[in-house]
Amino acid sequence: MKKVKVIASIMIFLSFVFSSSIVFFLTINQIESDSKKNLVIAEHVYDSVYNMLIKPIMVSKTMAYDTFLHEKLKIETSNSENKMAEVMSAYLGELRAKLNYSSAFVISNSTKRYYTSNGIAKVVNPQKVPYDIWYQLFLDTKKEYDLDTDRDQSNEYRWTVFVNTQVKDENEELLGVCGVGVIMDEIQTLFKNLEQEFDIKINLIDTEGLVQVDTNPANIENAYISAAIQDKAGSDTFTYKRRGFNGVRMVRFMEDLDWYLVVQGTLEHVAFGEKLILILFLVFLFTLAIFFLCLKIWAKKDSSIHSGDSLEDPITGLPNRNYFKEAYGEMGIFTTTRYKTMAFFDIDNFENSKIYKNGNDLLKNTIQIAKKQIQDKGQILRWEKDSFMALLEINPDETQQRFSEICTELKSKLDITISVGVIDINLSDTIKVNYYRAVQACYSAKENGGNGVKYNDPK
Repeated sequence: MKKVKVIASIMIFLSFVFSSSIVFFLTINQIESDSKKNLVIAEHVYDSVYNMLIKPIMVSKTMAYDTFLHEKLKIETSNSENKMAEVMSAYLGELRAKLNYSSAFVISNSTKRYYTSNGIAKVVNPQKVPYDIWYQLFLDTKKEYDLDTDRDQSNEYRWTVFVNTQVKDENEELLGVCGVGVIMDEIQTLFKNLEQEFDIKINLIDTEGLVQVDTNPANIENAYISAAIQDKAGSDTFTYKRRGFNGVRMVRFMEDLDWYLVVQGTLEHVAFGEKLILILFLVFLFTLAIFFLCLKIWAKKDSSIHSGDSLEDPITGLPNRNYFKEAYGEMGIFTTTRYKTMAFFDIDNFENSKIYKNGNDLLKNTIQIAKKQIQDKGQILRWEKDSFMALLEINPDETQQRFSEICTELKSKLDITISVGVIDINLSDTIKVNYYRAVQACYSAKENGGNGVKYNDPK
């Protein structure tokens, strides 16, 4: 009887496939036509976005190679502050007016002055303003330039896409950072016109999926399109993925921007009758697939979940950054008063060949020692590579004491050192600002030789 049922099921399946194939092949040509049409639209969008954003990149790079700027930065300390402010203001003002950018800026590496067309806006100092740590973080990337979406403090805090470029002299000595800003409104106007013309949705996202440009300001640096990252798009052509029944997502990496362009649209050709037949066909196939999966589930676990979506680090077993995003959202605020302090720490000289050779074992052993000290006073998360974040229910003094003991034990047992930054969690600040403060404290510990704990006093 079981054999008969199996044969009957196969016959039903084959007959259904045969009859459905007629509809399928009638529509396949139209689907291919729509795919080509959507890809042509995506290429047009790519050209439009590229042409808008490559110009400020070229302007910023031209500034970085300007010998006039090199000369002024080299003799900066021999002139008065007012004189330098006057010279740089005139230089940046002319550049801004000629090219019609919302802002143009230069940051001197020797004095950390932040020059704009209005003079000296401020002195970059992460000790006083934790967000200023972006300057050092950018230099640490070793990139010639990068794009950064942020609110422009000198322009009514409007969303702006900044192009930051390193300024180096002929001997490759760092003189500072320069760049221009493109106000978000201009990019959004381009996006809106394209979206209305082609009935599509356009986004620019960074390499982690965080939205950098959107026509809806609420999504900027707040929403993620993680699925687009999983498409593994290259820089030569668009990937083409079906979304649901008649949706499509096309993704292409914009190498000059280090961002992904995401274009989402629909397949308009599918009529109601065709939709019904195709839906029935897909439901049947899905049901059949589930049936066979259930038969084999004892031998094979479902492998459809992407490892990139896991909330647990496979090496240390700790919650990871994805878990943190799910729990709090990196751009939001803490929704609990449970935790009093945040600690950010990483292993000193982790890229050293001797350490890196046994990297995974060191990470495991480091966390075992750290967890023994933390115990039930909080949780540790693996942030990235050899970096970790700890959220603790104890006060900063006790946190520093526990991490000092961790430092001692790691040096004694594993012959490695770590640098630790400790802060009071300020619930009135965003998580991003709290994170920057902790990272800045960690950097301070490293600058002092590592193997220690640095407390970032909010006072």
